[in-house]
Amino acid sequence: MLSLYRRSARLDEEPLDVDDTPEPPPRLDRADGYVVWSQPIAKRLPVLRRRRDAICYIPRQYQRFSVQLSGGFEQYMSTLSGKTRSSLKRKLRKFTEVSGGLIDWKEYRTPDQIAAFFPLARKVSARTYQERLLHIGLPADEVFFMSAHTLARDNKLRAYLLFLNGEPISYLYCPVRQRVVVYDHLGYDPSYASLSPGTILQILALKALFAEQQFTTFDFTEGEGQHKEIFATDWRLCGDVFVVRERFVPMLLVVLHLGLDRASGGAGSVLELLKLKSRVRKLVRSIR
Repeated sequence: MLSLYRRSARLDEEPLDVDDTPEPPPRLDRADGYVVWSQPIAKRLPVLRRRRDAICYIPRQYQRFSVQLSGGFEQYMSTLSGKTRSSLKRKLRKFTEVSGGLIDWKEYRTPDQIAAFFPLARKVSARTYQERLLHIGLPADEVFFMSAHTLARDNKLRAYLLFLNGEPISYLYCPVRQRVVVYDHLGYDPSYASLSPGTILQILALKALFAEQQFTTFDFTEGEGQHKEIFATDWRLCGDVFVVRERFVPMLLVVLHLGLDRASGGAGSVLELLKLKSRVRKLVRSIR
C-alpha cells in the first residue's frame, strides 16, 4: 500500500521546470510522499528523475484546457471554429426537436437546491460507465454531501441537470475556487448518447456562466479529450507529479507502474501467462 498526500494544482500556479519539485504539504508524517494532480509545467519533463532523497515521477503530461469567461457568450462562440459552431448548433437543434421544442434543464447553487440536485444526479451517475465499471461516479457519501452544502452556502458551487421527458439524463457538478469554476464531476445516461446530452449540458452551463459574469475561468482540470478541446479557449501544459521517498516498496511500485505503461502488447501477454498482470495492477492502483 502506498501512502501519499494529494492535492490538485491551481491553473495559475507557477510552472514546474526540470530542476524544480512541487511544493510539499506542511507535514508528510510517515507518508511515502505526495502527488500533485495537474501541476503546470514549463515544458515536457523527464518521466522519471531523482531529486535529493526522493524520485520525481510524471507518468502523464498533457494539455489542461480552460475557457476564459470574460465577454459575452456570443463573443465566446465566435472564437470557436466554424465547424465546431455548426456541430454544436446541429446538436442543440436535434435535442430541441426530440424534447418537444424546449430544452428542459436546471441550475442548482443554493443549499436547498443542491439537496434536490443530489438524488437526481445520483440517479444518472448510477447508469454511467464511470460508476458501473470504474466506481468513480458522483460520490454518495455524507462527507461529500456536507462539503457540497458548505460550498453552496458560500456561493462556491454550480451544478446542472439536463432532463428529457421529465427524467434527468446528464449532470455537471462544479465547485468554484477563487473565481475559477472547476469541471469536477459529470456524467450522462449512455442510453441517450446519440443525443449528446453531455455536450448539450456543457453549452447551457457555459452560457449561464457567461451571463453571470462572476467568474474568470472554466477549468477542465486534468486530462485531455475532444469534449474539452472543442470548448476550450486556452490551455496549459500540465502533469501529474509524484514525489516518492526512496524506500523499497514505493520505488518498486513506481517502477512497476512505469513498466506497465511502457510495456508492449507482447510484454502484457507474458504477464498474463505468468498470472502476474492482475496482481501488479492491484499494487499500482494505489498510486493512480
